[in-house]
Amino acid sequence: MSGTKVDLETLRAAIKEYESIRDELLAAHQTGVVLTVVQGAGKDMPSQVYANWARAAGEAHQKSNEQLQDTLTTRIENLKATLRQYEQTEQGNRDNLK
Repeated sequence: MSGTKVDLETLRAAIKEYESIRDELLAAHQTGVVLTVVQGAGKDMPSQVYANWARAAGEAHQKSNEQLQDTLTTRIENLKATLRQYEQTEQGNRDNLK
């Protein structure tokens, strides 16, 4: 036994917090779509250069957002699996004490 103690309520709170952050990122991603379709104010070269730069920046932000969402989803899934394992172990321990 490793001697590591896990506070299940803290684990549940962490899962909820990560889910909340992921939900906020999803909302930001949905509203951020407009950043990927910026158009120049005119057909002149400076407007087109700015629009291209703005689209590239918007796409980079969206990609970063997606990567963070994926990371959080993986973390949430791992924490939920850990929680299930500890809950099953606790239930087994309670059953053995009866």
